[in-house]
Amino acid sequence: MKKMVAIMLGVMMLSSCYLGGCKDPQDDTPDDPDQPSGVTDEVLTDRPSIEYAYGGVYTKNELSDGANGFSSADDITGGRYFVNGSYQKEFTNYTTRQDIKLELYNETGARMVNVSAGMAFTLPATEIDVDYTIAKYRTQYAYDDVILTVSSESSNPYTSLADPWYTYGSEWLMCHLINEDYYANNNLTLLKELDFDFTVTSSHGNLTVKPGYDVYTFAIRIEDEDNVIERPYYNIAVIREANDVKTFALFVMKSKSDRSEEMDAIVQSFARLSAKGLQRNYFDAGEPTINENWNESTKKYYELLTSSKTVNWGVFSWSMPGLEEQLEETNSYYQYILEQSRLMQTSIEDAWGYEFDIYPTYTHIGSGTNYQNYSAHHFPSKMAEELAGGDGFNGKPVLQFTYQFTLNNNIVSAETTPMFEVLRGKYDEQFRRLARDIKNYEKPVLFRLNNEMNTDWTSYSGMMTLLDPDIFIMTWQRLYNIFEEEGVDNAIWIWNPIATSCPYSSWGEDLCFFPGKDYVQLLGGTSYEMNNYDAAAAATSVVSFESHYSSLYEKNEEAFSQWKLIISEFACGSGGDYSGVLGRNGAVQAKWVADMFTLFNAEEKPAWVSQIVGAVWFNCNDSIGGKVSNRLRFIDPNGGYEDLAATVEAFRQGFANRK
Repeated sequence: MKKMVAIMLGVMMLSSCYLGGCKDPQDDTPDDPDQPSGVTDEVLTDRPSIEYAYGGVYTKNELSDGANGFSSADDITGGRYFVNGSYQKEFTNYTTRQDIKLELYNETGARMVNVSAGMAFTLPATEIDVDYTIAKYRTQYAYDDVILTVSSESSNPYTSLADPWYTYGSEWLMCHLINEDYYANNNLTLLKELDFDFTVTSSHGNLTVKPGYDVYTFAIRIEDEDNVIERPYYNIAVIREANDVKTFALFVMKSKSDRSEEMDAIVQSFARLSAKGLQRNYFDAGEPTINENWNESTKKYYELLTSSKTVNWGVFSWSMPGLEEQLEETNSYYQYILEQSRLMQTSIEDAWGYEFDIYPTYTHIGSGTNYQNYSAHHFPSKMAEELAGGDGFNGKPVLQFTYQFTLNNNIVSAETTPMFEVLRGKYDEQFRRLARDIKNYEKPVLFRLNNEMNTDWTSYSGMMTLLDPDIFIMTWQRLYNIFEEEGVDNAIWIWNPIATSCPYSSWGEDLCFFPGKDYVQLLGGTSYEMNNYDAAAAATSVVSFESHYSSLYEKNEEAFSQWKLIISEFACGSGGDYSGVLGRNGAVQAKWVADMFTLFNAEEKPAWVSQIVGAVWFNCNDSIGGKVSNRLRFIDPNGGYEDLAATVEAFRQGFANRK
């Protein structure tokens, strides 16, 4: 929720408490304070009580910024404080359970103090819109032509290694930003040379940009001949105290012009403080918004699906090829996939004693390692009719169509992503054809766009888009709006992050990628149990279905309490031969499935189970070097999975006991 700053607080109060050092009251609150349902828009017009006491957590010197006119309390001409989701008029009892942000102003700038994140910095503006909606993960500041995203990070899992920061910084966080191929392949320009060298693992360039800190800065322009990108300039800064291997601040600024000098000044104003309190999110999506343009068939199916008391099932085994229609009848690959898909579906349905409710497939934006070697993929209209064609009432499975913005099956090591070309509008005509083909299909489509975006292994991840999840949101909305313009009336949009965000960060958490409730109608969830433990340890080490999906529910329960969820892909493995004996954990897999159905078939279901209305098993294996790394397939009509008969039986019994 955005806030316009135009208020004055008493200098006496600021001097005695914010900067002077008041006594820290005892934290005697046993429970979390009441939280509002969202960030309020109230603007303070009168002086808060002088009794306000933050507790002297910060001294005047800690908050001062002499270079920008914040040398003492007398320099402050205004300010406000944000506590647990709203701007407060009275605040007299600080506790460690509170989320506190101070905004202190003078004539030319604003000193932003994120108490719960433990940092302060100065912005060169006095009229600033601040968005604290997902403040647990990141805060956004909008002023002039700038949007600045700031997060505090402390999730480096490599602290036991010899050089933890090198591993996290160069192999994860900045791995693309420090690769010259990334800029060349995606038509990005590095506006200034990098002033550090991550190939020197012992020193990382001996950074001295800011005394006491290591700072990694990037100035980048997204080249855009047609000037369709509103803010093509990016200034990125990673700031960590020298030798701190875990904690750092991330600043990502996008603007209409190069603001490198401005970012440098913000970096110099930065101060790491002791974090006090608890960071919180305040996002509540409310009820999902039904698309008023849906046709009657889609409206009825959506109502049927979201009101279902049992889980709708599907299995993914083969992707439908998006070939030109004139090639379908004579293309041998098309015929092979069609035959294998029919055979697999029949085999699974016979083994389960249950017919698919959902038929899933995947299609990429295209193929090719770069934009010069590119061929478009299209909606598989004919095969979708043959293998799916359902509307929830005609006895056929409903199509779940996953569309991904990748040219190379998400091989991020190729340093290529189509995301910037999507922003530039290169694929608009392809998207319009896709929209028309889906509309002409007429039956409901569960349209899942760019799943598992909160990762490091997809072409549309934040790591591939300048550490800015907003690019994911902008491209999502671009496609959605094209669908609306083309009159698509049968697409139910699924937003599907993975349960555990990777890389390990706040800026890359799932909610940072949410495109808005007006652009999504159904939640998707994914959490795999690969089950590659040693045979002796598997029974006690495997994470149950309940643990996977109850924790996924609890993570965003407050944000999506009124939404339904489809597990758009998941599985439990049986043990791959890359890490041991093939199929060594088949019995554990069978128990995992049986325990899952016990929850689904219970008379009284917990809230997290009741939220789930669909599930799609991923019946494919992952391989490395010719060996199976994750053995997720449990059945194959061509043989090779006879050892998993107990898993097949667990499914069969689960369906037989449905209530």
